Amino acid sequence: MADAAPQLANPLSPLRDRDRLALGEIFAHDQMAAIEADILHRLSYLVPEPIWEVEPYEFLREFL
Repeated sequence: MADAAPQLANPLSPLRDRDRLALGEIFAHDQMAAIEADILHRLSYLVPEPIWEVEPYEFLREFL
């Protein structure tokens, strides 16, 4: 029983035809470039979290 695949709940409400049309309009090919540019612009404001396990200047040890 522990090896059984997890059971996922059914959606609360199924997608209606108007929902499918709206999603189709959002992801229309002519708008994808603008969406991608907006995402990349907003991601550029995020600073990556430092990796604490890695010594940042470890690669210089062989030269010192």
